[in-house]
Amino acid sequence: MIKKYALWRVILGIFLMGPHVVRAADLEAGKAFYAEKRCGMCHFLEGKGGKVASDLSGVGSRRDGEWLLKFLKDPKKVADAKMMPVKGTEEELVNLVAYLLSHK
Repeated sequence: MIKKYALWRVILGIFLMGPHVVRAADLEAGKAFYAEKRCGMCHFLEGKGGKVASDLSGVGSRRDGEWLLKFLKDPKKVADAKMMPVKGTEEELVNLVAYLLSHK
């Protein structure tokens, strides 16, 4: 189970000190989770993927970590989106958020 401070370490680290504060392992875990959940079937990111859902290129410049985490957990409540909530542990979701935020 993820410790409460881990989410804030990722979010505050990225915003206050830059993406280099996030461990490379967190980003790799987020990237692997993105692939495991097949997000690229619908979303475009890193020059590849689907075009059915929103383009995630530069999402780190448009959204903050808190918003992304809330959105992934309950898209309909946060943005009235048609996307289903992303199922995963808190740690998996935090790593996914870190990975998405790294795309500025």
